[in-house]
Amino acid sequence: MKLHTFKLFIFLSIVALSACDTQQIKPEQEVTEKTKPATEKQVTLTEEAERLLELAEDSDTEAEQFKYRALAAHLYIEADEVQLAEAQLAWLKDKSDNRHATDESSAKIETAEILLISAEIAIQRKDALLATQLINEIKAITREQQINYFSLKADLDFLSTRYMHAVDRRVQLDTYITDSKGKNLNNRKIWATLSNLSNIQLKNQRSNNETINGWLDLTKVMRAGQQNISRLEDDLLNWGTRYPAHPVNDSFLQELITIYQADITNKKYIAVLLPMSGNLANITTNIKNGILSAYYSDINTATKPEIHFYDSNNKDLTFKELYEQALDDGATNIIGPLDKVVISQLAQQKELDVPVLTLNYSESEFNTTDNLFQFGLSPEDEARQVAELAIRQNKLRAAVFYPDSEWGKRLSQAFTEHYTLLGGQVLASADYVTTTNDYKRPIRQLFNLDQSDIRRRKIENLIGVKTQSESYRRQDIDMIFLAATHRSARSIMPSFKFHHAGKLPVYSTSHIYTGKLDRELDRDLNGIVFCDLPWILQNNSALSKTFKKNWPEQENFTRLFALGIDAYHLINNLDYLGNKEFATYAGQTGNIQLDKNNRVTRKLLWAKFIKGRPIYFEPEIIETTLAKPANTGDRP
Repeated sequence: MKLHTFKLFIFLSIVALSACDTQQIKPEQEVTEKTKPATEKQVTLTEEAERLLELAEDSDTEAEQFKYRALAAHLYIEADEVQLAEAQLAWLKDKSDNRHATDESSAKIETAEILLISAEIAIQRKDALLATQLINEIKAITREQQINYFSLKADLDFLSTRYMHAVDRRVQLDTYITDSKGKNLNNRKIWATLSNLSNIQLKNQRSNNETINGWLDLTKVMRAGQQNISRLEDDLLNWGTRYPAHPVNDSFLQELITIYQADITNKKYIAVLLPMSGNLANITTNIKNGILSAYYSDINTATKPEIHFYDSNNKDLTFKELYEQALDDGATNIIGPLDKVVISQLAQQKELDVPVLTLNYSESEFNTTDNLFQFGLSPEDEARQVAELAIRQNKLRAAVFYPDSEWGKRLSQAFTEHYTLLGGQVLASADYVTTTNDYKRPIRQLFNLDQSDIRRRKIENLIGVKTQSESYRRQDIDMIFLAATHRSARSIMPSFKFHHAGKLPVYSTSHIYTGKLDRELDRDLNGIVFCDLPWILQNNSALSKTFKKNWPEQENFTRLFALGIDAYHLINNLDYLGNKEFATYAGQTGNIQLDKNNRVTRKLLWAKFIKGRPIYFEPEIIETTLAKPANTGDRP
């Protein structure tokens, strides 16, 4: 049985079984995942699904029950209630397997519906491999199923980061959708897809389809409005004259304009609560310089905020007292704190008086605190993005090499968990100490080279003759995830080559690059693929030149400067990001979104070291795991 077919079998079997069975801030409310409130959208969708299940119970025929339960399953998925959807899917599968459909046509419709729901669940779980297998099994019968089928293919393109494929498919699909609700949902997904393009990707896109060009142009206009709201209205009017017949839904466009303008019209007072003295003062200085550079570059003079800085390392005040002082001074928004312990305490409160944008993350990913937004340069996020790229490039068997430190263990765990969730297998892992440049022992362990030597010695003992042979590394690995700083990576990469792993692709995070070009020292990094900030890989902006001119000695801290720039601009975009699942802010630290816990996630760019230089590239998505779809033709 093929791997993906086996995985499909296991998935459906599980579905069937599921039917059976530092400075103290006093927390105001202990929260757990079970108490997390649902959004208004989730409540509405769940209530509608429950109404459909009641209709199913009152139905006289199994065909009607099947229809209502299938519709309920789709709504549960949209509400992110996957387990409830799986319960309905188990019922549908059980009934389909154990009864004779009235005719062959009905049986085919039911089979297609089961596969559609299964594929939708796989996509919701971000399992592109399983989703591909399921979609390729589908033979859509009804018009609605055909539309759902092509919508799922667009969702799969999105999940696989084939963004323009997804846009093209959805623009075509729009001509076949007749109801306004369906068109609006399709528009939202087009916008979500375009929002995930980096600035350089957006700049380089052009289509033969004028509708797609209109969408691309609208994305540029709205993206410019994130930093210059005063020009947005005029720019939109100009856009409308360029594309008078564009099919974008009027209500959707008005919704975009409204939420862009909602939180930026009132003048703000930003209080920055960071350690201006002490051990972290150097870090704060770079963040502060980024905030101020963004502030002085802000051309929205009518709504330009006031900014005041407070030293959170002040021994005479607790953080809570400093926070209250900022409020007394009139703060409408707060940037900070940096301390993970204090952030964790904030995350245990029920609500905060004003929006607080922290510059680090709490220990727990769970957060129900109103007005708390967490932002930082999370290394775990980078490790997870490496896992996603490896899977998309069909690298399904990994070795992990990481430092024996708390930081290294965090990266290894984040990569391993996400990589496994997406269908990969970590076949080997080894840690190394950072106090030496000799990595021979852990690398030999990683590649089973010691076992190769043991086998050679056994043969020599058996035949009584010394043999000449090279150690033979394990051959079941098709990638390496390397967690390392630039200093360690410069020694590790030559060691990989020496130990017969020179042809294995190596993936890493931004930590292997200082951010400062040094072709001589970085030649040893040749071949490494890594993710990094747009600020590092594609930046010729005025702010970048300002940084290099004014603070050349701080170039190793350039990413913190970019963090400060984005922190300033996020203050005016939190409402937009927080209210819409399709919303993205194209920042210097990446394409920024808020997850369901109001934690900032960033999509980074990719580069590869060639001749000592990091060269930006758009990764090729390997399609060897994809089979020809069951349906033929390019239209629903």
